[in-house]
Amino acid sequence: MPRAFDITATTSDVKLNATGQGEVSFTVSNKLGTGVSARASVEPAGNARAEWMSFPGGAERTLSPDGTAVIPVRISVPPGTPPGSYGFGLVVTDVANPDEHYDRGPSVAFTVAAAPVAVKKPFPWWIVALAAGVLVIVVGVVAVLSSRGGEGPGLGAACAKKDPKCGKDLTCGTGNVCLGDKGFKCDKPEQCANGRCEAGTCEKLAALGDTCDSADDCTQPLACDKAACRGLAGFSPCDKPEQCVTGRCQGNACQEQISLGDTCDSEDDCRSPLTCSSGFCLIPVGQKCTHPSQCVTGSCESQLCARPAVRCPICPVGTLCVDGACVRQGIFVDPRLMRELQIQPRRTLPSP
Repeated sequence: MPRAFDITATTSDVKLNATGQGEVSFTVSNKLGTGVSARASVEPAGNARAEWMSFPGGAERTLSPDGTAVIPVRISVPPGTPPGSYGFGLVVTDVANPDEHYDRGPSVAFTVAAAPVAVKKPFPWWIVALAAGVLVIVVGVVAVLSSRGGEGPGLGAACAKKDPKCGKDLTCGTGNVCLGDKGFKCDKPEQCANGRCEAGTCEKLAALGDTCDSADDCTQPLACDKAACRGLAGFSPCDKPEQCVTGRCQGNACQEQISLGDTCDSEDDCRSPLTCSSGFCLIPVGQKCTHPSQCVTGSCESQLCARPAVRCPICPVGTLCVDGACVRQGIFVDPRLMRELQIQPRRTLPSP
């Protein structure tokens, strides 16, 4: 039976932070050839539990016949979970026909680390009770520390939004654990409240247009594309094309680049290597074709868009130049050709 969906994951091994949380995104492509409402669910492996996984953007997506959607899955392992390796997979089904139209994605693994055991040395309180001199020293030390305001709980210690507050350059992060604030010296991203450790220091998340090394560097819901934080299709507001991953900003929002046969207003609207001609995204001269209607010149010779011997006059709006004549003809869309041209897939913000 042919595949209903293609499913890929951004990683096969999710790194959990100090509070046992992590996230992975799955890209789901519709292969049914018709519009569909798709629903995602998790399939735990081994001792993993389904309730540890959630869909922050919702579990359902509406896909066009060749549509693609990104479905993020958030992992939240509860405290006290035995250390070890766990995993799960994503299952995507057609809401209208789940028994026949479904597919499983790749397995994703994550490791639960053993909780650090704090070694506490017993304080000899009996000496304090017996030795008045030691008691005086202890009281004096406490008075000095009180005058300094105390250091507060350290990295990884339990905290609260009010008291106990965290120490210097720390903040009470997710799960009421002290994590690094901006300027804190760090060794790894999970030591920072926002998950960004750059050159040994916790840094604030990068904003639209700022430089980045990975998606974790950017403020949500921005993506790191070509070393800069840019908006996926659906992001708003934008005011110039270079702020969008798709290179298309219209109506102050990042828009999808459109595909072969779709209408367009400019070159930036069409996915590479297509070009905007006569108001349609068409294949330029020299690129592979399977029908004259696909080419900007209206001529497909030896499966390549070519310059025709007879040129068309300026064709009216809504018509195409095909074999030297202006005709009202639909553009023949060949999915196999689009795959050979390596037309880039859609990258869209998950539905809320």
